[in-house]
Amino acid sequence: MTLPENRKKFDDLVNRWIVLEESTINEAKNLTGNSRNPMVRAIIDLLRMDSEKHKHILQTIQKSMHSTVTFSTDDLKVVDTFVEKHMTLEKNAIETAEQALEMSSLPIPRLLLSHLLEDEKSHDAYMSELNDIKGYMAKDTD
Repeated sequence: MTLPENRKKFDDLVNRWIVLEESTINEAKNLTGNSRNPMVRAIIDLLRMDSEKHKHILQTIQKSMHSTVTFSTDDLKVVDTFVEKHMTLEKNAIETAEQALEMSSLPIPRLLLSHLLEDEKSHDAYMSELNDIKGYMAKDTD
């Protein structure tokens, strides 16, 4: 396959993924009102918000594929400051989530706490990866 064919295939995949995320968002919005149970609503909201986040990220990727993305020195300073501060916060959040999970014995709160813990761990890994690619981002500075 040539590069334009790969790009077209990639765009098609991202578009398909966005449609799937939109379906989840719409379904969650329709179902949220069907229950008064705060745990059920929290689970549905959690999945809806994850899908909204995924859709936003996919749209950002899509836009970046059709333009040149550069990072100014100021952009890199913002990233550096955010990574530095957020890494400490994430480590504290992980410790707190682990303690809360240990103390919880009910299945639904444990499910939600477990999801939050995994989310915090993924944020921690993301911050480490972002820290690792700052050098790559710096190549494109002004």
